[in-house]
Amino acid sequence: MAKKKVYAVKKGRQIGLFYSWDECSRSVSGYPGAEYKGFATEEEASAYLGVKTQETEAKDVRESDEDRVIAYVDGSYDQKIGKYSFGCILLTPGGEIIKESGNGDNPDSLAIRNVAGEMLGAMYAAQWAIRNGYKALELRYDYAGIEKWALGEWKTNNALTQKYAEYMKSRQKFLRITYQKVKAHSGDHYNEEADKLAKEALTNGAGIPKI
Repeated sequence: MAKKKVYAVKKGRQIGLFYSWDECSRSVSGYPGAEYKGFATEEEASAYLGVKTQETEAKDVRESDEDRVIAYVDGSYDQKIGKYSFGCILLTPGGEIIKESGNGDNPDSLAIRNVAGEMLGAMYAAQWAIRNGYKALELRYDYAGIEKWALGEWKTNNALTQKYAEYMKSRQKFLRITYQKVKAHSGDHYNEEADKLAKEALTNGAGIPKI
């Protein structure tokens, strides 16, 4: 019996890996400029998309607790002042608690309100971890898109979510990123602190902090 192919869709209604032609066809048939290809292995298909499989990541990165930083991120938005913001609480293995925040007023980003801030916080956390020499980041968030867009499980329907997804995927070349959803306003201390920090940053923040 012939071994089943793995189909990688780079451009279609939904990007990612598909394990049958029927699934792949639904994503690419009739889609203008569709880009896709069939492969014998998942590793080859993932390489075509420019991402690593979990197996490959595990071989590349053997992180210990000393190599991992935890980041809580949240976003906020105020229509009256026309700004969105993020709060980021970074917990290092050495016990440090680092608080970062920032705000922005990009017109396109304002359209998605506090989600723009939370995406910004996730991107900031990833780059901070890389710049400070960590091999792994555990990203704790409360909006599902933070994980779903980054992993290709949700369609990126606009330039902002596309940019976010591409950014997070590109950082995985240097950093193993895992995601953990935290229910908003559920009493999680650092989630509440990130939310508070984001709200304060709407008026106290001085733009996007440099890393």
